[in-house]
Amino acid sequence: MARFVGISSISFSTGTGEDSEKMRRAMSLWESYIDTASLDKPDIILLPEIFLQNTASSASKEEKSEKADLLPEGGEITEFISRKSKEHKTYIFASYWRKDGKGRGRYNSAVLFDRNGKVVGAYDKVFPTIGEIEDGTLPGKEAKIFQTDFGRVGAIICFDLNFQELLADYKNKGVELLCMLSAFRGGFMVKSTAFRNQIFMATSTPGENSVIVDPLERILAESSAYGRIIFAKINLDSQIVHIDYNQQRVADMKKKYQEYVRIEVASPEAVYFISSLHPERSVQDMIKEFEVETLDEYLDRARRERMKGI
Repeated sequence: MARFVGISSISFSTGTGEDSEKMRRAMSLWESYIDTASLDKPDIILLPEIFLQNTASSASKEEKSEKADLLPEGGEITEFISRKSKEHKTYIFASYWRKDGKGRGRYNSAVLFDRNGKVVGAYDKVFPTIGEIEDGTLPGKEAKIFQTDFGRVGAIICFDLNFQELLADYKNKGVELLCMLSAFRGGFMVKSTAFRNQIFMATSTPGENSVIVDPLERILAESSAYGRIIFAKINLDSQIVHIDYNQQRVADMKKKYQEYVRIEVASPEAVYFISSLHPERSVQDMIKEFEVETLDEYLDRARRERMKGI
């Protein structure tokens, strides 16, 4: 069954809220950005890494940790995003500092809010930079999946993109949409991650080159200096399969389901990208019906055959 998901990504930087007046101005700007992004009626809105902080960048690590929000009750940043997600009936992924409940410091967290403004949970940056750790940021433990009303969503934050073990953990846990809240853009690494892990990716950075990418590495939307808020709609009910051994099976699938299945061919990569548009049958239902072998299944079979010859 088609699962269309609207994604909005906001690419701005507003500085720090080191006093109440600067915090008020920064929140006012973010409110206008979120209100603009909501015009497309997205299912989820992404905000960049540490989109808002309530201390000066020059503040001590002790002060930053002390003023960080303690979830789930949170503080003014949590209350602000909670109010906006409830107002627009959308999920919001926001990165900001989360206080450690045991008083050890703070995390750089991607906090997910649901359509009712409730905190679904928080992913803690697993690989903070060396500078962040020296400044009091604690490393998170693992990939974390959030079940939303449209699919399985995960997050990484900035430097995390460099670590294949974390990305593999997300794939093994079945992530469908991986959101990167970041201070750096990532470039081709974002696209290659989407293809290697057969997932959709969406990023939010403070400026240009925030992207929404499909599993074939195609950029569906990209921010620029002239367009800081982007939107794209994706279909999570999709699957990559290899061309080998599947050509007739996929042809038979198309013959039966016609306009209710979309089959795209990535010729250089030798794969099909199959999406269900059917109101009752998922892409997995169709794959099972026609005994189509997914890409991962095919590669695993090739590994087994190789071992027989060793």
